[in-house]
Amino acid sequence: MMMKKALCLMALWPLAAAAEMSELTESELQSTSGQAGVTLSARAEFDAGTRISYTNEDADYADGQDYWLVIDNITGAIEVKGLKIDLVSDFGPTGNAGAIQWTMPDEIVFDELKTDGLYMSSEKVKNTSSRFLMSVEMDGSLQFPAQTTMSVFATK
Repeated sequence: MMMKKALCLMALWPLAAAAEMSELTESELQSTSGQAGVTLSARAEFDAGTRISYTNEDADYADGQDYWLVIDNITGAIEVKGLKIDLVSDFGPTGNAGAIQWTMPDEIVFDELKTDGLYMSSEKVKNTSSRFLMSVEMDGSLQFPAQTTMSVFATK
């Protein structure tokens, strides 16, 4: 369960990064048309010493203790290109449910992305009792040509 949360956190982290806005040229502006949804591209760069800590305050662990997922000393960068998010109103077997559709990005680029480790910890920082889970070192790109779509919808 913690690993799934860690992977979700890593996948969503680029969305929290600041994005640079740039003006459209006149020809780009003329070629645009009104469309639903939004396409996002973002790059997050990490300085040495960057740490991400996550805890699930609603978790009910068997030993009663709270735990943190700590991603320690992240360096490098991650860039997401062409992530699409859309609101749809014709989802479900009867076509009358609303949903958020998330289409995988065209590409995710890792630029010397490294971490000293992912840890399970009793505190929001790595300490001597933290349990090492894995480390990450990635350089290159992942491409998603299939345009895989995930839909999230309310059931009530």
